[in-house]
Amino acid sequence: MSGIPVRIFVMFAASVGFQLLAMTLLPRTRGFTVLLPTLGCAVFFIAGIWLIARMYASGAKLGIMSPLLAAVIPLGVIAIGVLLYNESASPLRITLLFAACGLIGAAAAVP
Repeated sequence: MSGIPVRIFVMFAASVGFQLLAMTLLPRTRGFTVLLPTLGCAVFFIAGIWLIARMYASGAKLGIMSPLLAAVIPLGVIAIGVLLYNESASPLRITLLFAACGLIGAAAAVP
């Protein structure tokens, strides 16, 4: 991982941030029937996906960054659900999510 340029890490973090912002707005769109949250959600998703495309165009390895995105975003969405929308988070649920994300990360590290 140390060979990954800083700009890739910045794009990764920004992409995750935009996607998590979009997921935060998603319930407020009420099925894309409320205009402003819907527009915000769409803009943030597009920005996040655009950054992923730019990240790959800048030389990021698909086999490393995609599994990391697949691990980090669900954890962020769970945190948003628990902190902002009062969803339940049992210790077993959190443990299983972290274990799954750890396995994804381990699989990404295997040559």
